[in-house]
Amino acid sequence: MSAMAGMAKREEKMSRIVKNIPLMDLVSYLIESVDSPTHVGMLQIFKPVNGSCSEIVQRVLKGYRESEVGPPFNYYPVFPGFGMPKWAETETFDVSYHIRHAAVPAPGTERQVIDMVMDLHAGMMDRSRPGWIAYVIEGLEDDCFAVYWKVHHAYIDGASAIMRFDACMAKAPDDLAVRPLWGPLFEPSKKNRDFSLTDLFSEAGKGAGSQAKAMQDIAQAIGRFALQAGGLVKREAPLPFSAPKSMFNKPVFATRHLGVGATELDRFKAIARQERVSINEVALTIVGAALERYSEKYAEMPDKPLVAACPMAVRKEGDTDASTQIAAISVKLGESGIDIRERLQQVHTSSRDAKDEAKNMSREALMNYLILIAGTADLLSKSPLSDYVPPLSSVNVSNVAGPVHRCYVGGAEMIRSYPVSTLAGGTAINITFSSFGGRMDYAVITDALAVPGAQEIADFMTEAMVELEATTAARVKPASRKKPALRKKPAARKKSTRGKAAGRKKPV
Repeated sequence: MSAMAGMAKREEKMSRIVKNIPLMDLVSYLIESVDSPTHVGMLQIFKPVNGSCSEIVQRVLKGYRESEVGPPFNYYPVFPGFGMPKWAETETFDVSYHIRHAAVPAPGTERQVIDMVMDLHAGMMDRSRPGWIAYVIEGLEDDCFAVYWKVHHAYIDGASAIMRFDACMAKAPDDLAVRPLWGPLFEPSKKNRDFSLTDLFSEAGKGAGSQAKAMQDIAQAIGRFALQAGGLVKREAPLPFSAPKSMFNKPVFATRHLGVGATELDRFKAIARQERVSINEVALTIVGAALERYSEKYAEMPDKPLVAACPMAVRKEGDTDASTQIAAISVKLGESGIDIRERLQQVHTSSRDAKDEAKNMSREALMNYLILIAGTADLLSKSPLSDYVPPLSSVNVSNVAGPVHRCYVGGAEMIRSYPVSTLAGGTAINITFSSFGGRMDYAVITDALAVPGAQEIADFMTEAMVELEATTAARVKPASRKKPALRKKPAARKKSTRGKAAGRKKPV
């Protein structure tokens, strides 16, 4: 028995089994490999506004280390020899393992921090412990520091991460409280509370009914796909496994590159308003333009439009459970060689058709369908059939809408927020947008061998945004962070002297 297996067995005996791991969360473990880990992360850069950098770093570390850890961040997976994998609650939580202090040689640049994060992000997480680690990194230039955290995708998705992120961030610089992402920020959702026997039978009946409806919805969707493939139905949303083979569809190995960019959210909103499209469609347009320029530079242009797989939240309102509850749609990124405004219109049409198709399916059907096609894509990417079957997608693109207010922790303002995502098997690139406080940051993560130019692609996205603004005549000035000047009180009028002013007539 290996040391890791022995440790897991010892902790299992010391811990309390909580519940079965939900299927959507379990998939993250089942498709995981050494070359394709399924944890996600976030790199946040902070600028002190209430105290010195060293003082705030110590305050943040102290707050993190002394905070209570709430479910599921005190769980680890148990894979028994027989039966469903389960969550177990650890009773031996090691603070020094999960909360770490690091530094870059001062004054460290943003690129140096990103390179450090790529080293920290590599490799699978230890399954014998709760699947998350946080690093507080100091030494950045301009008296800044960074927080990088990574967490296994089985514990959290984009929507639940943003809910927790919004709850733990302060909204004012004088709020010095430190509320970590992994703390008990919410009351347990109804589905996580104790049920009576009657409740359990009732929930089981509802679950069976919703799953039957989901299977029916999926069967009907496959029928519609068959009609589209036969030319009997005209839709611009791509069929499953119809993406072109491109330079972005190569085997994924363990090393990663990360490229980043940052701008104002108002620029996206202005284009979306003028062209009557969504912010997501603006983001997909600049992604499509950037990937085309990168492909053209390396003479590997695809023979038809690239396809983006776009995750979307299907979480019920009020559900604060930290788990994975997502679906996905596929969108064509536009034909090669077209004007960027025409690309935007093609993206809009394809996105509209994909959303219309999703409306025909229940929430459970969308989640089950994602498990089906993602699992199939993962199996194909690891088999010789990948040489013959078209890829599911060319790139994975997410847009995570964060808090609209400015964010603080321990007296420091967050000035950058770069998502660090995972790579699916057979797709060597992932691009994630993250908005907060009027900003839009984005990160391009790639397999370092298959697509070494992550920063180059991020720079092409920046150029494509400028081109799209010029084409749509939607350039707007970035919103000023300065407070508006107070209006001066109007000066009191001088008391007039009747009849004394030259040339002034007396009233009749």
